[in-house]
Amino acid sequence: MRTPRRTTIALVSGVSAVAALASCSSSGAATADTADETVSQPSDEATASEDTPVQSGLTDGTYSATGSYESPAGQETVAVSLTLADGVVTAVEVTPEATNPTSKQFQTKFASGVADVVVGQPVDGLSVDAVSGSSLTPEGFNDALAQIVADAQA
Repeated sequence: MRTPRRTTIALVSGVSAVAALASCSSSGAATADTADETVSQPSDEATASEDTPVQSGLTDGTYSATGSYESPAGQETVAVSLTLADGVVTAVEVTPEATNPTSKQFQTKFASGVADVVVGQPVDGLSVDAVSGSSLTPEGFNDALAQIVADAQA
């Protein structure tokens, strides 16, 4: 009678160990509300050195656009001004335009940390995932960024 009981205990212990290991492997995933800084860019752009200008076909200058996104409180917008030189972001300014107080708080957090993430990065393929727990604001920033890239190509 003791053999089935030991088998059951061993089986439960093994399943527990597997579950513990599985939860450890997924605990490193960051959410938009807790991630500090994440920037996605194509792998071929990541190897460009600072001394080599990126051949982007974009006109240098300062561009502005307003990006929009859907928040739980409704449609929100964020203003973005971006300066480009040789296809690389040299300056960025984000102006919160949210009407909802919570959205405005997230946009303000985003505005305070986005320069650390994007300045010095090639604009081709640049996409901001999260900055300083800014929730959904990167969607509005990326919308404005797409408009800016289109303007810089003209």
